[in-house]
Order: sequence, then C-alpha cells, then structure tokens
Amino acid sequence: MARSLACWHQLTGWTVRVLVSEVVDGSFAVDDPAGALLQRREALRPGPWTWLRQVHGERVVLVDGPGDGVGSEADASVTVRSDTVLSIQVADCAPVVLAAPGGLAVVHAGWRGLRAGVIERASECLAEAAPGPQVAIVGPCIRSCCYEFGSVDLDALCARFGDGVRALTRQGRPAFDLPAAVRIVLERCGVSSIEFDGVCTGCDDRHWSHRVDGSDRRQALVAWMEAS
Repeated sequence: MARSLACWHQLTGWTVRVLVSEVVDGSFAVDDPAGALLQRREALRPGPWTWLRQVHGERVVLVDGPGDGVGSEADASVTVRSDTVLSIQVADCAPVVLAAPGGLAVVHAGWRGLRAGVIERASECLAEAAPGPQVAIVGPCIRSCCYEFGSVDLDALCARFGDGVRALTRQGRPAFDLPAAVRIVLERCGVSSIEFDGVCTGCDDRHWSHRVDGSDRRQALVAWMEAS
C-alpha cells in the first residue's frame, strides 16, 4: 500500500504531505488507460493531479492551481497553492520533493536529468516563488548495488559530481551511486535538511524497476500542501 514519506508542518500554517505508491496500488505510467489511471489516482489521493510527460531534461513548470499544467513536457513542477497535487512517475529515477515556507516542488531526477541540472533549476524556481530555507526528501530509487554503469558515462558523471558517485554493484561491477549524486546537488543548492527513503527499487519488490526487470510500469510520488 502507498506509504507516507513526509509530513512537514510549516510556519505558514500549512502542512506538506508526501506519498509514494507501491506495486499493489497499480501502475501510474501516464500512457496507461485513462480510466484505470484516474481510478488509481483517486484511490491514492482524490482530486486533480498535475502529472508531467517526463523527458529527462531540466524544464520546470509553475503550477497555479489543481490540475494546472497537466501533461506538460517537463521533469519538475513548483506550486505555492494549497491543495494542489504535484506528481511524478518513477521506476528507478529519484523522486525528489523540495519544500520551503509556502512552496513545494517535485523533481524527476535520473542521471540524465541530474546532468542537465534539473534539481538546481527546481530549487531556483522554488526560491523565486517561495523564498526561505528549503528541505528535501528523496523517495525510493535504484541504488548502486543494482545500477551497473558504462565507464564513459560514469566518468562524465564523476567529473560533474565528484568521485563520491562512483561505486560497485553487488557483483563488483562499476556502478553509479544515484542517491549520492542527488545529495551532492541538494547540498550545493543549500538545502538545509535532506532525508532519504533508503529503499532500492532494484532490490525491493514493493516497487517496479526498469533497469532490473525492464518494467514499463511506474510508481507515483505525490505531494501537496494543506491547511494544518
């Protein structure tokens, strides 16, 4: 069943809530049949969602109200509106939530998006919309134990983020440490508190993994602000 990742009480009087779905909640891939998707969304968190057509880039959408920006080609969204549900779909990439007093962002961060600067861009957009200290939580994603990586791409990522993102798989093969890279970027953005769910999508059968089993199904992360 879907589980709560965060419940942050803000000085603004709002509460930020973050949920992540599991396999038993069904797939939230945006190309699934619309009727089935709507039923699954309503079961997880009733009301309009802002979902994105994710393209592994750096574009961020500003969401002005419930359901605004649906289907935009982007990899992050930001809102300062209460009861506005932001969502992303993942099956290995890191789902990142950023919150600031009166503002919220969700980010789809795989290695290509990290390289493109999607987290930095989302943090900047959130700071413009809701100035103040930012906190973050990172949901389930693939970890180095399951994330074998080619040497050319791995070397390029190490040049960008440092050798701390170089790791080994359980079998001793070269790997990319996605959570480490996310942490490095968030720290560079000045995020004051960073939490990790700690679950590996490649190891844990509660979640789908494209890298491990080739799945085209997706779990959803949803976040919103509501009156406390």
